[in-house]
Amino acid sequence: MPRRAWATMLVFLLAGAPLPARAAGPPNLLPLGVVTQASGAHFNAAKVSLGSTIYDGDGLSTEPEGALQFRGSAAQLYLPGSSGVTLHGLPMRTQAQLQTGTVVFSTAKAAAMEIIADEALIRAGADGPTVAQVTIIGPKELQICARRGVLQFAYAGETEKIAEGASYRIVLDPPEAAPPFPQRRPAKAGRENKKFKMIVIVAIAWATEWALHEVFESPDRP
Repeated sequence: MPRRAWATMLVFLLAGAPLPARAAGPPNLLPLGVVTQASGAHFNAAKVSLGSTIYDGDGLSTEPEGALQFRGSAAQLYLPGSSGVTLHGLPMRTQAQLQTGTVVFSTAKAAAMEIIADEALIRAGADGPTVAQVTIIGPKELQICARRGVLQFAYAGETEKIAEGASYRIVLDPPEAAPPFPQRRPAKAGRENKKFKMIVIVAIAWATEWALHEVFESPDRP
């Protein structure tokens, strides 16, 4: 390794400062966006800093009390504490694979952002300001809320629309004769499907009011 590179790394290590994501990606790899807010957050194995550039395949995660916001060309993501995603650049869109916890996303273009959670796909149902929250609450179990705009949910070749303002607890590959779920909150009758079961949730806790303020501040220009 060149002496200058070693010297730069030693400065970061001795100072205890977070390493930047990357100064530049490979020549044929375009950046997906930048980190616009970070506290107790990590980029792959290092602490992430404000302004870090994120590329295809990069992982972002937060500590229990951490928070992170990522802004792409046509969408933005917010991670509250104990959450993690891996980002991928696909033709005309960004894909975020939710590994753990919760992600809030905002976009004005249906094709700009898609969330993958336990092999299920969640995206905006149409062009227009969209804000939604996706949470992994257990194996084969998700919680999805469409705060603004309609969502499209797809799993194992079957799709459903989630109306604006609706919140669902979704069980993937449910047993045919599963007993009723214990309801922690009042719930209406859900929708059943061969591949997944959707249970309406009357109330849902959002990540933070700060996150909502950020994603609503300019929903048509995420």
